[in-house]
Amino acid sequence: VDTLEYFKLIKISPNFESQRSQSLASIEEESEKNAEENIDLERDTDSSSQEREEVENDPFLVDWNGPKDSEHPLNWSKGKKAVIVFEVMLLTCVTYMGASIYTPGQVEIQEEFGVGHVVGTLNLSLYVLGYGLGPMVFSPLSEVASIGRQQIYMWTLFFFAIFQIGAATVKNIGGLIVIRFISGVLCSPALATGAGSMGDIMAPEIVPIFIGLWAVGAVAAPVMAPLLGAAMVVAKGWRWIFWLLLWLSAGTFVMLVAFFPETQHNNILHRRAERIRRETGDNRYYTKQELVESKISFKEFAIEITARPFKLMVLEPAVLAFNVYIAVCYGTFYLFFEAFPIVFIGIYHFTLVEMGLAYLGFCVGCIVAYVVLLVFLAKVIRPKFQNNSFTPEAFLLLAMGVCWSLPLSLFLFGWTAGVHWILPIIAQIFFVLCVFNLFQSTFSYLAICYPRYMASVFASNGFCRSVFACAFPLFGQAMYKNLGSEKYPVGWGSSLVGFFSVALAFIPFVFYKIGPSLRGKSQYAN
Repeated sequence: VDTLEYFKLIKISPNFESQRSQSLASIEEESEKNAEENIDLERDTDSSSQEREEVENDPFLVDWNGPKDSEHPLNWSKGKKAVIVFEVMLLTCVTYMGASIYTPGQVEIQEEFGVGHVVGTLNLSLYVLGYGLGPMVFSPLSEVASIGRQQIYMWTLFFFAIFQIGAATVKNIGGLIVIRFISGVLCSPALATGAGSMGDIMAPEIVPIFIGLWAVGAVAAPVMAPLLGAAMVVAKGWRWIFWLLLWLSAGTFVMLVAFFPETQHNNILHRRAERIRRETGDNRYYTKQELVESKISFKEFAIEITARPFKLMVLEPAVLAFNVYIAVCYGTFYLFFEAFPIVFIGIYHFTLVEMGLAYLGFCVGCIVAYVVLLVFLAKVIRPKFQNNSFTPEAFLLLAMGVCWSLPLSLFLFGWTAGVHWILPIIAQIFFVLCVFNLFQSTFSYLAICYPRYMASVFASNGFCRSVFACAFPLFGQAMYKNLGSEKYPVGWGSSLVGFFSVALAFIPFVFYKIGPSLRGKSQYAN
């Protein structure tokens, strides 16, 4: 329906007629009142409270038709919301798996183009860097009333699919690296605003449950992708990895065009105002967000995108500390793509497809971690809300409870490789148990602490994550080679990262203690 509306091929909804009738009646009433009282509409413009009251009573203001407005996403049916949740998860999976689906074909690519391991790994690293940089632009754009989320999802997915044709037919390594970086940027909107889409359609008290469900799909995608990529390499060759990505993204694009509605509240109201302006020929109709955005210059918007994320990271200890913690976790995750061939092919002599199956330990970890999250929300967070004892630091209790499992997973993976193949797979479960819940607790904590600057906080976090995840695979093989031994090829390399994770595990404990005082002194925290 939204697609047909975009091309002006549908009729105006009943809500438009209701809104227009209310507006016209309000205009007539306001005109009579002004004529009787001879009101000066420009007086007292310096009073912000009076301005807000005038805006609320403005007959040209386009807003929801009461709390039960059928076009409000929170009032949509459960079936419609379920379809949207599925589509956002599917979009995230398809584009996110583009990072690691490449890894089974890396050796063939290096041989065909005559390049070394580091250059071959750039195709993974720059893809990850791309989807870390993309949110710095796409996240703010998705909040613009005239743009919203749907158009960004559609256009970026369309061009993402087109670039897979280039990747499948490229003739040189330089072209492939550039295509992979651009593909990474284009796949980022789902990662940047997928959680926002969940927040658009779900009541606030259940948003964390569905963001966690969406995150399960986001984590599962890159760990299932090597299995699909290995199947393509064995059956047809490395180029078919990208043909498979093309088919998956094209099918997802068709589904989104047919069934995915706009969920961003301000954009829905903007479209309603556009319909009214088009039908009446009166350009005085507007929405609150349009009014706010009309006062923001391009310079201010550019600063919001480029400068504020880094300024927050420098001035806010909590932002910097958790950015580093999560960045190390994220980099470690992509370090596994360097360690797995050493362990499962070099030690256990797995085939490519069998090594792809070895990644499924992460999927089991996702299920375990999600159950832990649900229990925490039900047993800890919900009671605190009910008895009015909730503070943002309550979310850090989850991080404090699982922080031990990250170093355990790294030590277990490094020193049991060579004993039995199931032990490194079990280590994956402990890894996801920590990282998944660390993401959930940290993002919830930072979102509540910095509600006015949430986009900038998450943009800074995404930048740090992408830089670490880009760098770790580039030095991973050299680190394991130089620190490893014949008996324990990944033992000391994994332990080195494990020691860093032990030090970083103190961060949630520190901010649970001093977080309230730091927030009290901050100029950015709520």
